[in-house]
Amino acid sequence: MPPGRILRGISIAVSAVMVTSVTACGGEGDGFSGQTVTFWHSMAGKNGEAVAKLVADYNGRNTGKIRVQAIYQGKYNDALTKLRASIQSRQTPNLVQVFEIGTKLMVDTKAVVPFADLAQAGGFSLDDLEPGIARYYTVGGKLQSLPFNASAPLLFYNKDAFKEAGLDPDKPPTTLAEMAKAAKKLTVKSGDSVSRYGFVASIDGWLVEQLLANAGVEYCDAGNGRAGAATAVNWNTPTLKGIVDFWSTSVKDGVALNVGRNNTDASAAFQAGRAAMLPFTSANLRDIIGGAKFEVGVANYVRPDDAEQGKGGVFNGGGSIWTLAGHPKEQQDAAFDFLKYLASPEAQATWSTSTGYIAVNAKARDTATYQEVLKTYPDFAKPAEELRAAADVPAAQGCLMGAMPQARDKMNDIVESVILGRATPETAIADAETAMTPAIQSYNKSVGQ
Repeated sequence: MPPGRILRGISIAVSAVMVTSVTACGGEGDGFSGQTVTFWHSMAGKNGEAVAKLVADYNGRNTGKIRVQAIYQGKYNDALTKLRASIQSRQTPNLVQVFEIGTKLMVDTKAVVPFADLAQAGGFSLDDLEPGIARYYTVGGKLQSLPFNASAPLLFYNKDAFKEAGLDPDKPPTTLAEMAKAAKKLTVKSGDSVSRYGFVASIDGWLVEQLLANAGVEYCDAGNGRAGAATAVNWNTPTLKGIVDFWSTSVKDGVALNVGRNNTDASAAFQAGRAAMLPFTSANLRDIIGGAKFEVGVANYVRPDDAEQGKGGVFNGGGSIWTLAGHPKEQQDAAFDFLKYLASPEAQATWSTSTGYIAVNAKARDTATYQEVLKTYPDFAKPAEELRAAADVPAAQGCLMGAMPQARDKMNDIVESVILGRATPETAIADAETAMTPAIQSYNKSVGQ
């Protein structure tokens, strides 16, 4: 559902939410006399198991006092749709996990309590949180939500294949041009049959966003939406044209495997040895290293060729946890207590080492849990280091825009249409940029901006 429609539905009920005590979903009628905190999340598979482990640990420490009910609500977009319905029916969860590009949308609902306010009232210091990650979720000078599942883009590569191709496994590509050159050497063909591609990448607008940020190019206007409400995307640039051309040319030349928009297929192809390089999220770092039958190299994300080092940098992906307004104070206090636990060094060390997500509490790196895993997986430290190295500029903070979900989908359309030969990079970008203008205007109008 387009974010404009989501917000229109949410705004109808916001005033009622702010003045009416809202019943948390579930947890009633079973004799429990403590505070029940309902937490909606979008973590499935092993990540979902890691969430369940954290919740069980917290509940075990608070028997009879606080009980957290973690409820999977499907993928991020599905969770947003359910959140709208919950606000309309005044049956909101206490906490909800939302992907990073939903940040502006959540702030604009005016149905949330900023995490900074909760932290100040609850005596929780924000200083221990990774500054680059906290910066993304800071709007209006306040940290709006608790960063939770933070990731960074990386370049995974097959060190065995590098050696076989005569490439130095300790010197992975740093730019798209270097990646293109390496991909040609890594590709193994027999006639028209390709047994190993140079690289595989799913069509994912997030990967493009990170390339632009790494080049210091702002994705949208108004200082990447950080200096005011964004009114347009900034796509008609030589940098984006170069990115799309690199991608489509690599597929056309048979050195890149096109798996469409399926991230799982891209990761699986790399782990199976069908492609020697994989630009991907750090969130699956442990699974990728553990699932491959070869030595996996982990490197910082590549830069566009016209990028000037030190002028940009990558930013976090993933999501954060938002506190919904309108609940009784006792319930809100209980929800914040759970958030404090999630933000603790110990919980973050457990979460990070169980998944591959970055520990958002910097002190997690000093825990025994984290240090022990680093002995086997030293690359766990790289995503956080990469984020810390990013320049403190708007381009490296991500575009703050209510229509970002639509923009990401439209970016996917650009890449896909060029790869499939339906349009040139210039035409695809120009058409998509034009199409985004009314979508952004509609969103801004829906929230009075």
